[in-house]
Amino acid sequence: MTETRYQNQSAERTFAILECVDSAEDPIPLAAIARQTGINRGTAYRLLAVLTRMGWIHKDATDSTYVLGYKVFALGRRQKQLQTITRHAAPFIHQLAWDLGETVHLAALEGPQVVYCDKVEPSGVSPVATAIGMRFDAHATGVGKALLAWLEPDEVRRLYRHYPPNAHTARTITNVEVFLEALAAIRLQGYAVDEGEMVSGLTCIAAPVMSSSGRAAIAVSASGLASRLDADQLSHLTGRVVETAKEISEYIIDCDSQDGAFGS
Repeated sequence: MTETRYQNQSAERTFAILECVDSAEDPIPLAAIARQTGINRGTAYRLLAVLTRMGWIHKDATDSTYVLGYKVFALGRRQKQLQTITRHAAPFIHQLAWDLGETVHLAALEGPQVVYCDKVEPSGVSPVATAIGMRFDAHATGVGKALLAWLEPDEVRRLYRHYPPNAHTARTITNVEVFLEALAAIRLQGYAVDEGEMVSGLTCIAAPVMSSSGRAAIAVSASGLASRLDADQLSHLTGRVVETAKEISEYIIDCDSQDGAFGS
C-alpha cells in the first residue's frame, strides 16, 4: 500500500533552516542561510524570527548571525535524562515486578501522551498489550495521571485545549475540569489509579518519580486484571508502587546532588 505523501511548504522550509544552521561550523548569517536552503531571503528572515522567538534558534545581536537555540539542546538533554533515569530505575522495577507478580511499567510524559520507557512482565502473568516505545493517551492511564497531577492546572488546560481528551472506555474522564479535580486528588494522595479507563478490566496503580527540582520526571506503575485484585491485594500493590517510586526518586536525587544529571 502506497503511503500518502503530505506536504507543507512552511514546515519543510522551517526544518531546512534548522538543518542548515545545525550543519554550519560557525554562526551563519541570513544571506548564507537563504543561499544554502534556496529559500527567499524575506521568507527565511521571517521563519528565523519565529524560530528565534520560540527558542529553537539564537540570533547574535552583535553581528546578526544564527546558531541553534537552547530548545534544541534541551530536547537532546531530556532524552539523555530519560535514558539515564530508566537505566538507574531498572533494578527497582524488576524487583517490584517479581515481588508483586504483576506487569510493571516506567513511562514519561510527552505532551498529551505517555511513552513507555521500560517494561517488566514476570512469566506466568496475564500479558499486558504494551511494549517499550508505545504511546498512549495520558489522561486515560495511571502513569499519565500520575505525571499530569504535578503540572499546574493551567498547563493541563492549555494542553487539552489543543488535544481534547477522548474516551477509550465508559470510565475515561473526558471533561477537563472534572479531570483537574481528579488530578488534585492524585497529587494529595501521591498516586494514581486507572480502573479500566484505557482498557476495560485492567487496573493500574502508578506513582511519580520526583526529580530534585520537584517535578515528576517519570512514573512507575503496576498493572493487573481487576477480576483477581481484591481490596487487600490492591492495597499491597499500591503501597509497593509508591514505595518503589520513592526509592527511585531518592536514588536519582542523590545522583543529581553529585553530578546534576536530573534536576531540570
